[in-house]
Amino acid sequence: MRRSVSSLIRSAGTREAAQVAYYLVMSFPAVLLLLVWGFSAVLDDPSVRDKIVEAIVSALPLPNAEDRDRIEALLDEAAAGAGGLGWISVLSLLYSASAAIGALRYAINDARGTRDPRPYIAGKALDIGLTLICAPVVLVALGLSLSSSLADKIGDHPWLAAAAQVSVTRVVPVALLLALFLLLFHVLPADRSGVRAWPGALTALAGVLAIQVGGAAYFELAGDTNAVYGTLGILLALVFSAFLVALAVVFGAHVMAVTEARDVPAPAPG
Repeated sequence: MRRSVSSLIRSAGTREAAQVAYYLVMSFPAVLLLLVWGFSAVLDDPSVRDKIVEAIVSALPLPNAEDRDRIEALLDEAAAGAGGLGWISVLSLLYSASAAIGALRYAINDARGTRDPRPYIAGKALDIGLTLICAPVVLVALGLSLSSSLADKIGDHPWLAAAAQVSVTRVVPVALLLALFLLLFHVLPADRSGVRAWPGALTALAGVLAIQVGGAAYFELAGDTNAVYGTLGILLALVFSAFLVALAVVFGAHVMAVTEARDVPAPAPG
């Protein structure tokens, strides 16, 4: 871990995490529109927009009901235009939404001391393909973590209901996120020889879970600040949370790189 921190500082990893967070925040409206458009087309359910917005807002650590209403109104307004999307608009949104994956691709390769030699079109196609995978998986993980009616459907089996509730709302979402990080750390490096994705994926997952717990505590303590700054204070706190999440993932890339370097055998003398 000490060598990973040194690697992060030496390669200006905090700057790369800020870049990932910037694109993550800026591409969020595009991702939201794509999710609403895609799930509405597949499920043919006009209420899917409300369900997606509700799942996102419920996952945010906002203890104040008024704050939740403000953010929900903003997201609902942003998602309202999904119904009129055409294929050209969808392609444009996909291009915009893939910027965060592109920034992460650069950060992971830089952590491993390499540059991505992929042509621009090939790299962007990879970013778009991973965006199409990552966004729905994250949304499904959020939806599962918020499932509260499973116990009612099982009936009079309290132990079975409790086990199923924990599995669906805790274990499965964490497993999905771990699988997602494993995919990203395995696919995004330009040179996959010697890639060991699991140390970086576990580090990134642990960081994201720690940030989730710490974010909830922060919002509990910063209630007065939100009352002073209103929606702006909430949005700034969420942007900072996005930076911390990006930093955890970039640090996971450095853990992966240091682990790989440690496993490289030393050259024979002479």
